[in-house]
Amino acid sequence: MKRRLLRIVLPLVIGLLVVGAIAYSATMLVGSHYERMSRQEISGLIGLLLESDPEINRQDLLRTLQNNQQQANSDRIEAGEDFLRRYGYLPNELVLSSTLYFWRGMFLISLVTVVGFAIVVAAYFWLVDWLRQRHVKRLVNYLQDLNNHIYNLRLDENREDELSLLTNELYKITVTLKEAAEQNHAKKQGLEDALADISHQLRTPLTSSRIMIDNIYDDPDMPPEIRQDFLRSISHQIEIMSTLVTTLLNLAKFDNGSIQLNNQTIKVEQLLYNIQQNIAVLADVHDIVLQVAGNLTSEINLDIRWQTEALTNIVKNCIEHSPSGGTVNIFVEDCPLFLKIIISDHGEGITPTDLKHIFERFYKAQNSSSSGVGIGLAFAKTVIEAGNGQVSVSSQVGEGTKFFVVYFK
Repeated sequence: MKRRLLRIVLPLVIGLLVVGAIAYSATMLVGSHYERMSRQEISGLIGLLLESDPEINRQDLLRTLQNNQQQANSDRIEAGEDFLRRYGYLPNELVLSSTLYFWRGMFLISLVTVVGFAIVVAAYFWLVDWLRQRHVKRLVNYLQDLNNHIYNLRLDENREDELSLLTNELYKITVTLKEAAEQNHAKKQGLEDALADISHQLRTPLTSSRIMIDNIYDDPDMPPEIRQDFLRSISHQIEIMSTLVTTLLNLAKFDNGSIQLNNQTIKVEQLLYNIQQNIAVLADVHDIVLQVAGNLTSEINLDIRWQTEALTNIVKNCIEHSPSGGTVNIFVEDCPLFLKIIISDHGEGITPTDLKHIFERFYKAQNSSSSGVGIGLAFAKTVIEAGNGQVSVSSQVGEGTKFFVVYFK
């Protein structure tokens, strides 16, 4: 408020000072002009006397002028003015009158001009300040909306003043916050869905195990072979739950960055040997042959523990979707820039709809096994990318599926 009042009053004060300066200058000019005209009148009168009476005593005239200059009083001046006025000869009054008239006109014009300019300047500053205050209020309201998670700022500022630059920066922050809010909402929704899926995946084996345990408890005379089948089934369900919980914990650790990969240079054949050991039993149960080929002696820098687990999940997926008696192929291709591992099967393949979501957590394709929980491939993708790699997939229904794992050197 004080700043706005200062912007309005200051131009008026400056205008009045300018008018005062003009008035003082005009007064000095009028006095100087009047004095000059008076001297011209006196000189003209003396010249006229000398011309009309050449025999006049110049010494007496000069002495009279000097005495008049030293002894002039108001009575003598008034008597001389009455004499000149009686015969209509006092032109100096006309000069003074015209000079004063000119001065008054100039003074009024200057006053109107300066005051008008001051009013225009004051109005301009008032308008600028009003627009600035309105802009500031709009920004304050916008910040309050941001606090309430309302992101409705529009970028319509094309000027270069400070508030416009501030608005543009706020717009950038708004876009960032809006995207973050949308991502958080999506993550929250994804977390809710994931928890629901986890609950469902755990509830099924828990329910099945509890039913079988209740049957064993309620029927002490249960035949040994049935009891043994129940115990094997319970063990299998516990293994499923253990794998799920372990994988989820590892995923959470990778998500929050708490796992530090211990990379070291190894030969690819060592990595593939570990994978073969992990899937030996599963391959034997499904009667699947694992064939390995390519540049097996190539070296790569990675964390062998985690990458073995990631690639094992991919190979398991291929084995589970291969027909009995089939093969799963692993081919290693070495390049100066990267090492590529191609894992392929000859199973039923993946539909285009499922292929787009194959690496999403808890996503189960139409032809996925009933024991799967839809988290193995998601875990594999997370670990591979954490190890400076990429994974992609291609598939044809009825022909099989290929996974392409690339580790950049």
